[in-house]
Amino acid sequence: MEKVKEKKVFDNKSLGTEKVGKLLRMFAIPCVLALVVQALYNIVDQLFIGNCKTLGELGNTATGLIFPLTMIAYAIGQCIGDGAAACMSINQGRNDNSRTHKSVGTSIVIGAIFSVVLTGICFGILTPFLNFVQAGDASGFAKEYSTWIFIGFPFYVLGTIINPIIRSDGSPRFAMLAIASGAIINIVFDPIFIFGANMGMTGAAVATFIGQLFTFALSMAYLFKSKTFRLKLKSFVPDFKLLWMGLKLGISSFLTQISIAVISIVTNKILGARVATGELGSGAVGFLTIAFKVFGIVVSIAIGIACGGQPILGYNYGAKKYDRVKKTYKLIMLVTIIVGIVATLIFELCPKYILQLFGGKNLDEFSINIFRIYLCLILLTCVTKASAIFFQSIGQPGKAMTIAVCRDFLFLVPLTIVFPIVGGIKLFLWSAPVADVLTLVVTAIFTLVFFSKLRKKEDTHEVLKVISENKSLKNSTEGVIVTISREHGAGGREIGKKLAEKLGVPFYDKEITLLAAKESGLATDYIAGFEQANTVLYSLYLSCEVNQNAINAQSQILNEIADKGSCVIVGRAADYVLRDRKDLCKVFVYAPMEYKISRGMKNYGDDEKTAKANVKKADKKRALYYKNVTGQKWASSENYNLCVDGSLGVDAVAQMIADYLASRETK
Repeated sequence: MEKVKEKKVFDNKSLGTEKVGKLLRMFAIPCVLALVVQALYNIVDQLFIGNCKTLGELGNTATGLIFPLTMIAYAIGQCIGDGAAACMSINQGRNDNSRTHKSVGTSIVIGAIFSVVLTGICFGILTPFLNFVQAGDASGFAKEYSTWIFIGFPFYVLGTIINPIIRSDGSPRFAMLAIASGAIINIVFDPIFIFGANMGMTGAAVATFIGQLFTFALSMAYLFKSKTFRLKLKSFVPDFKLLWMGLKLGISSFLTQISIAVISIVTNKILGARVATGELGSGAVGFLTIAFKVFGIVVSIAIGIACGGQPILGYNYGAKKYDRVKKTYKLIMLVTIIVGIVATLIFELCPKYILQLFGGKNLDEFSINIFRIYLCLILLTCVTKASAIFFQSIGQPGKAMTIAVCRDFLFLVPLTIVFPIVGGIKLFLWSAPVADVLTLVVTAIFTLVFFSKLRKKEDTHEVLKVISENKSLKNSTEGVIVTISREHGAGGREIGKKLAEKLGVPFYDKEITLLAAKESGLATDYIAGFEQANTVLYSLYLSCEVNQNAINAQSQILNEIADKGSCVIVGRAADYVLRDRKDLCKVFVYAPMEYKISRGMKNYGDDEKTAKANVKKADKKRALYYKNVTGQKWASSENYNLCVDGSLGVDAVAQMIADYLASRETK
């Protein structure tokens, strides 16, 4: 079998030592460029359409009407692609390339199916959709433009899916090149088709289609020369377990993008009704769409800066280098605020020039105020979007998702509907600023609470000292490696320790955490604590880069321990990590609930009710951790060579396991 080159996992300790500013520049610039280029896809057509005499404002309105449907396609691609990329990260932690290529293949097949279905739906609902948003005179242009846009959805969605996969494979520059090439082709062909060939809206759509097709072709070509996996025919047989896992991990990206589609539809509906009554000019929808897309470019810069800080924040938070976490956060916020201030000044001072750039003529007060009022607090939007990524970076996806969707779903959509009813179209313009302020309040609460709890002193040096003085890998003789998984309170740790004494081999339990901390640079209690995390967003939590570093560090240490020879290892999903070792014996220790409760009462001084609750809680956490790290079911007998009842007693069970090993050796 052809070997696949593995990405280096533990070569990132410079994240904890190099200057924060240098690191942020190194990581953020490619992220910003990639996101800005992606945002250009949504605005290039309008630049040329608006300056075409035969299209003008109605042409821009038409693209604005189709824009939310395009964002739905993009949301699907982001969800599947970001989910597949997160699965890749988790699979690399499991050292399971077979699942990686299945994740990629499944995402491509499902993406193709979803995009084809979406294309059919969009063609089917186009006329009633345009009637719903009261497209009026722009309907003809919208239908003309949408034909090639809808036909291109499969290529657009698949290109969007593959891009984060390429980045996760260790090739962010190629990912950016694929998007940039498509955008450049779009820019080149737009004037050729619109003006030169006199193809009008169809020309703009065809130029977009060709650009997306080129991005898709480049991206697909990369997949067959990737670094960490190889695609085969069987890769494209959908694995629905991997699909479900990927969709869960990508849901945050989906909600963020789909919220834009929802807002666009709602605003198009509201403005379309006002245009129909003559309260607003025919270009109102088009001008607001331009504002949305210019807004998207600015926010992309802020998000790119924050994304560039992800590996720096994640590593240093895990290493408890909180001073570097604070420095990175402050630098991200400083640059983000500068971007927001510059954008605000441009929007307040030059709204006419922005709209005229897109062919805007006879601009009324409403059109100017789209930038001066509706987007007046874009600075706050940039700060809250960057803050959402900050929380994602440090392994708190609940806060990240709340902030990400708070502005658009929780505040902006209701305000967009209510404000025009209460105060007319002028009050509508204040819906976005009010939503920005409310979202900032939520963000500020999360941020202040987080930093108030952040410890001021790091413990990395103390941890390394403990490790170097007390904990190291122990040499052993060749022989069996016993891994022990156990229910809480079943006595698995004591049984493992007794078994190691009987066999005369090293015993590893908490030592693994210390050694993994030394290997990765992360703090010991962070590595010990994330395994016990309890959250409904556990899959998102585990996929965060800092947690993947901890998982990978433990996996490497477990393999190094096994290389030293015979030993007994408790916990850490060692049975899965070492599954390819021929001398491996996987043991699971269980016990009746009454026995586990009695041990909890004896060892921890709990009452019966508390002891029972603690047993259930601990076992649930272990099951979640095991499933997410291995993809398998914890406590399932088929995953183990031997399952024993710990209530028989530590000495008796240790002897039973020793006898089993002896009989297995004889056979």
